[in-house]
Amino acid sequence: MTIAFNATSQVSIAEARILYFGMDKNECNSLELINAFDKNPPKEPLLLAYYGTSAAASPACISNIAKKLSNFKKGKQLLESAVQSAPDNLEIRFLRFSTQSKAPSFLGYNSNLKEDKKFILSNFKAFGEIKGNEMLLHHIGKFMLDSGELTIDEKSEIRKIMN
Repeated sequence: MTIAFNATSQVSIAEARILYFGMDKNECNSLELINAFDKNPPKEPLLLAYYGTSAAASPACISNIAKKLSNFKKGKQLLESAVQSAPDNLEIRFLRFSTQSKAPSFLGYNSNLKEDKKFILSNFKAFGEIKGNEMLLHHIGKFMLDSGELTIDEKSEIRKIMN
């Protein structure tokens, strides 16, 4: 999916979510998102987290090894900044979880997986009860179920909340 961005407008949360959750069909959505954020860097923690996760995911679409590593490091720093600014935001913690669960182990960016998983599982039901979070709950739940990071009991709990 292509979204038209101009140099002066900020990427909206809705646009960031559409491109991020569309990465399962087109992983290079990350490049579209990072390029839009590069034009107008966000200050708000949630958008900062989407910027970070798109930067960290973009190496899959880049051939230059130095640029791959540079983007990943940038993404990691942006994500950590977002988590530090809003540690109780489930969506931000999910974005870090998703990035760390997909990061190659040699990059050493997986130290918060268990902590973020615990936070997400503890707050998932309440998050889903917030009006307007229904679709987001579905996307997060699907990713969590497919991540390979959940036990059978945790998967069962996620499924129960999603239904």
